[in-house]
Amino acid sequence: MNEQYITVAGRKVRLIAGGSGKPLVLLHGWSFNAETWVECGVFDALARRYAVYAVDMPYGVRTKSDRFHAPRLEYARYLRHVLDALGLADPPLVGPSASGEVVLWYLAQRLPAKAAVVVGPVGLVGELLKALEEVETPILAVWGELDEVSPPSNAQVLRGRNVKTAMLRGAGHAAYLDKPKEFVELLLEFLGSVY
Repeated sequence: MNEQYITVAGRKVRLIAGGSGKPLVLLHGWSFNAETWVECGVFDALARRYAVYAVDMPYGVRTKSDRFHAPRLEYARYLRHVLDALGLADPPLVGPSASGEVVLWYLAQRLPAKAAVVVGPVGLVGELLKALEEVETPILAVWGELDEVSPPSNAQVLRGRNVKTAMLRGAGHAAYLDKPKEFVELLLEFLGSVY
């Protein structure tokens, strides 16, 4: 596992990379950064099977990348530039909370990804939901049973032919932190079926 800095559109982007195999990209929630995936053990568990890239996005209180403020749609386009700089054509994307919304906007623009996993995604309204109706990329949407930020009832609006939903019992909004082992099991099972 190693920390790297790359430059994308004139901005410094920090990431943690490790493992080997097919690529997998992890984004972070608003209150976290790439280290969060390492601290909870999810990074190492996934790096046993995949080449994992945990990217510090340009938002959030703990990011170590150059920050900028933009709508989630713009962050999604920026994510494509980050992936291009890493030489990653269409990796699966994992995004909790705000990054879940960014990943969904990424898919809504028909940008390439083999699959997507979102955890307690926020911003599930209007234009985004309409745009997702035609998306064919396989999506796993995970909620914590006790999520008060993006309640599990939000799973109803994301249902579609390409969307699977899962619930982590006893977990809150950051379900992947509350139940990391169970989250990894869900993610590996899903990716094993589509990637």
